Amino acid sequence: MTDEEAVLAAARRFYDALEAMMSGSDVGAMDAAWHHTPRVTSSHPLGDWAYGWDEVAATWAVFGAMGRPELAGSRITELRAWIYGDVAYTTCVFHTTPKIGDFKLNCTDIFHRVDGVWKVIHHHPDKDRGIGEALQKIAESD
Repeated sequence: MTDEEAVLAAARRFYDALEAMMSGSDVGAMDAAWHHTPRVTSSHPLGDWAYGWDEVAATWAVFGAMGRPELAGSRITELRAWIYGDVAYTTCVFHTTPKIGDFKLNCTDIFHRVDGVWKVIHHHPDKDRGIGEALQKIAESD
């Protein structure tokens, strides 16, 4: 497998983990997709930053708590990768599930290869207040 293929596979694992989590599975696959260091960072469409693995993991736990089968159906398109030694980044368009509202978000993810394994060190989607409002309605309907 080329480096580009390996980075694209790591990106797909990350978005597959996001899909699994939102459909009600546990956050184990999301946990496995990330390096667990104080130097990882993440943002979400709602706007706040998370710094370090503890904060990043906490944000995914919040999304995981909302997960249920009817929220399945997200996908990515236009996935591309750029590699610079042991660091790479990808860009893609993330399409939310129709239940959330068919939002399209441009996303950038940065990966670091350690011991031959590419894992996420940074995730950044577009900001979109509409997603926050849709998720709030879903949470209130429980």
